[in-house]
Amino acid sequence: MLKEYIDIGYIPDETDFVCEYSLEPAPGVSFEKACNHLAEECSIGTWKYISLLSPKIANRLKPHIFYMDEKKQTVRVSYPQDLFEFCSIPQIISTVAYNILNNKIIHRIKLYDMTLPSAPMSEFWGPKYGIEGIREIIGVTTRPLVSATVKPKVGLDSATHAKIAYNYLTGGCDLVKDDENLTDQKFNRFEKRAQLAFKYKDKAEEETGERKLYICNITAPTCEEMIRRANFISNIGGNYVMVDAATAGWSSLQTLRDVTEELELAIHAHSMIHSVCNISHEDVISRYLVTKLARLVGFDQFFIDVTDEKILEDKKELMSLRDCCIMDKVNPNDNMHILFQNWDGIKPMFPFISSESGIPLMSEVMNIFGNDAVIEFSNNICSHPMGTISGAKACRQVIDAMIAGISLEEYAKTHEELEAFLNNGV
Repeated sequence: MLKEYIDIGYIPDETDFVCEYSLEPAPGVSFEKACNHLAEECSIGTWKYISLLSPKIANRLKPHIFYMDEKKQTVRVSYPQDLFEFCSIPQIISTVAYNILNNKIIHRIKLYDMTLPSAPMSEFWGPKYGIEGIREIIGVTTRPLVSATVKPKVGLDSATHAKIAYNYLTGGCDLVKDDENLTDQKFNRFEKRAQLAFKYKDKAEEETGERKLYICNITAPTCEEMIRRANFISNIGGNYVMVDAATAGWSSLQTLRDVTEELELAIHAHSMIHSVCNISHEDVISRYLVTKLARLVGFDQFFIDVTDEKILEDKKELMSLRDCCIMDKVNPNDNMHILFQNWDGIKPMFPFISSESGIPLMSEVMNIFGNDAVIEFSNNICSHPMGTISGAKACRQVIDAMIAGISLEEYAKTHEELEAFLNNGV
């Protein structure tokens, strides 16, 4: 009895955590045995008999495998909420995923999605500002936000770095940020860069009459140093901080979110997590679930990588990521392995989208994400033949043309920066 978790007639309780996995058993192992082992390892059992695992414990904490489809290699498991520390992303993911990813009984497994019930949802901050709050800060309500990262990623001194940010901002960018591997190197110290960038940001605001933002990367060796850098940004008048989500780790990210609540800072998460998830199609957590966890933790802005291949290959996945970021409720989708989720009032999170797919595909990006997106134009700006100020102007003109429903070619007839952009083969 203790080792039997398959319960196809079970109806998940509204307090249960429900997970959907794709699972391929190891050679010679039945699908049922592999599914049973999955539920066992992610809850009260292990691969050997445990004398102290009593019927009382099992009845209270055992999970239920309530759906299995061997042909589709899909299994759904319902876990009682008492297995979890509600507000801890590390504990939740360790329970339902990490311990089972390297296992001899299971050849391949992927955690696609997880429905969290209302009680745990209420213990997460979610975004402090969300889409509406960020729009209020920047003063832009009816179009995507235009973003850029100072390039080259590393190597510039603080003064040169800040001047390039100024060029981007005066050209038309709403916000400019550090890149993921620029933190506090000798050639470009964090505090000096922040002070100079904010000075140039203020100058750009005076000249353009628009609100501008500069986002500093506060990723650090320790949580203490990351918090110190967040406080520094707050003290010099900053509104935003950036963190490298994949390398900082969930505990650091949740710590940062707690700190920023009092400092009233928004968080941009540069997520190499998506790249990590896509290295292998075997032992991974889906991009969709990573995006869900990011919104739970409370990022205001989260990087979603977009490439030519991804747009042409599968619009549906990008649309599902969009819905995960912005919807109040997400309905189930069996084909996409998406479970129902009620966000219970947690604010929407701004999708941050790379335009490196190229300007010709920007109309497709906007068809998917609409106006509620932050679009990154760094390489397009840097490659403009008339320089970075003109590059920023051209990218802003791309957005303006699409919002107006005018073709880029037509709009370029009265906007020389866009014309040079298109003639340069972007």
